[in-house]
Amino acid sequence: MGFRFATTHPTLLRYLTIEEKLMERKYKLLIVDDDKNILTEYENHLVKQGFIVEVAHNGTEGLEKLCHDSEFDIALVNFKMPDMNGVDMIRQAYKVGIAADMIIWSEPEEYSKYDAVAAMKLGVNDWFEKSRLDKSKFFQRIKEVAEGVSLNEVSRILSLIPKEELRW
Repeated sequence: MGFRFATTHPTLLRYLTIEEKLMERKYKLLIVDDDKNILTEYENHLVKQGFIVEVAHNGTEGLEKLCHDSEFDIALVNFKMPDMNGVDMIRQAYKVGIAADMIIWSEPEEYSKYDAVAAMKLGVNDWFEKSRLDKSKFFQRIKEVAEGVSLNEVSRILSLIPKEELRW
């Protein structure tokens, strides 16, 4: 999950209104799944929740979209797809520097515990089983992952402050 902090330092207060910015920002999500019905159902629901949503029908298309658009905050990736599994897609995405948070979902019979361990070692934020999915908790988790402030974002914000003003 993202990094959160509080400060009373006047310079930082002047530059940082993170919670306000998070509240007004629309998060961009990529759903990668080979099931068109699932893509449609979840895309529609997440758009109603205020997300900007794009879809990809397989791992190759998902990887291409992530590589061509660095604005994705989250990728929701199906584990079992015809061309490559979700862990392989995420591994390739991270190799080329994709910074989006990743969540995997699948059916319980589609993966082994070794797949789940490999995903967590890669830094996947969460893994959900589709057939046991509590949709309200699932959508809440997506929102939590999206609203976390990444260390890259904190670094970017801090880089805007003149160094001489950062002395504590």
